[in-house]
Amino acid sequence: MLKKFIIGVITVLFLVIINIILNDLTDTHFIDVMLFVGIVISLIILFFSSSGGFTTKYTDLAMGNPANDKSDKSFKFSPNVPFVVSVAYAVIGLLASLFIYVDYFF
Repeated sequence: MLKKFIIGVITVLFLVIINIILNDLTDTHFIDVMLFVGIVISLIILFFSSSGGFTTKYTDLAMGNPANDKSDKSFKFSPNVPFVVSVAYAVIGLLASLFIYVDYFF
C-alpha cells in the first residue's frame, strides 16, 4: 500500500514538473496545459503498458514469424497507479479549466 502511494506521489511530481516546463516554454498558465499533459502522459502509459495491440501485431508480422500470424493476441491492459493518477490529473485539469473559463465557454 505504501509502495503504491509513493509511486502515485512520484507520478504527480513528474506531471507537475512537465507542466511547469511546458508553462515556461510556451508562456502560458499552469491550468491551461494541465489537461493536455494529463492526456498525453496517460496515452503514453497506456501504449507502453498494454499488450496485444496494433504495434504488437505489426512487429510480429515484420519479424516474419509465421507462427505469430495465426495466433490471436487480444488487447490487454490493466490500469496501474501511474495511469490512474495521470487520468485523474487530466480530469482535474478539465474541471479547473471549465471552472476558470466558465464565462468563455457559456
